[in-house]
Amino acid sequence: MTLRSLARTAIGAIAILAFTGSANAAIQCGAHKRMTEVLASKYSEAPKAIGTVNQKRFMEVYVSKAGSWTILVTSADGNSCIVAAGQDWEDVPHNLTSLDPAA
Repeated sequence: MTLRSLARTAIGAIAILAFTGSANAAIQCGAHKRMTEVLASKYSEAPKAIGTVNQKRFMEVYVSKAGSWTILVTSADGNSCIVAAGQDWEDVPHNLTSLDPAA
């Protein structure tokens, strides 16, 4: 399995959990505009990446300069849910073949 397909599988699983209620009850949802305003004002997070989950949903990664991050999944109706968040965000080099696998 490639890194890209593994990432897609993980993102799909996160999105499924967010919209089936199988994840913990702490998932926070709201209008996309409001959710992004909260991420910006409370956590100083800005958009870092975006991707399509399926025809009805897309996901965004928001990251702060301090290293906090949030994954937001938005449905076609404009409802967004925070499905994961954490600390210590690090960008991965675009050329992964240059990484030492023993590191």
